[in-house]
Amino acid sequence: MGKSKQNSRALSFYSNVLGLEHLHYGIWEQQDELTLANLKDAQERYQQAIIDLMPPADDTVLVLDVGCGTGELSKTLKAKGYQVEGLSPDINHADSYAEKVGQPFHQCVFEDFAPEKTYDVVIMSESCQYVALDKLLQKLEQCMSKGGIWIVADYFVRDGVSGIMAKSGHTYTEYLKAVADSNMKLDFDRDITESTLKTLDFARLLVERGELALSMLKQRIDQRNWALSKVVKFILFLARKEIRKLDENRILIDSDEFLRTKTYRLMRFKRD
Repeated sequence: MGKSKQNSRALSFYSNVLGLEHLHYGIWEQQDELTLANLKDAQERYQQAIIDLMPPADDTVLVLDVGCGTGELSKTLKAKGYQVEGLSPDINHADSYAEKVGQPFHQCVFEDFAPEKTYDVVIMSESCQYVALDKLLQKLEQCMSKGGIWIVADYFVRDGVSGIMAKSGHTYTEYLKAVADSNMKLDFDRDITESTLKTLDFARLLVERGELALSMLKQRIDQRNWALSKVVKFILFLARKEIRKLDENRILIDSDEFLRTKTYRLMRFKRD
């Protein structure tokens, strides 16, 4: 479910720079403008959409939040009366989870999880894509109680997509086929792709503003300080590979390309 260093950088940027607690895309309303406040509202709306798929709150309902991030969803579920546990490979998530939720936390990837009990609900919010399908379904078989619920909120790759856009997410048709061959039965499926696109537009807006600010700063330095200008040019030369990589990855925050190549689903399965 992602490397610890990557998760830590993302967590630091979201929480310390943007003041966000959630790490997921969110569900936007059509009329929402691209503001940080609306992004926060979209993420709360996304969380509520997951909660709406839960069974009635009861302290006997045991929930496993796989890829729990900072623990915001788990904290909300605990407050509603569920018994909830978190799972993530990131040590920083462990610290945050202990502070926010104070419930059991399993620091590992889902494939290596050794459950000592079965769970009535397993939630995977943008974490399903990181687990190979065969291992995913095997582990769910171990984790879930009879008649248990599996909630998935994640994006998938459309058929025929190749290149960088095919590198993250299971192919949707392959995913559905693998699940159909298991004892999981789909009973809810909502396409929220278009409702997530503004998160990418907001990310692109941040990048463009950052690039504009850096360009203006460089121009000012070029005009006023010849020696410092030389230093800046040398630093940019050393960072040319990273800059080129950023340009190549710009497609990852292109909402039109995301809509063409991905489908973002909110799904609920019940174990037969």
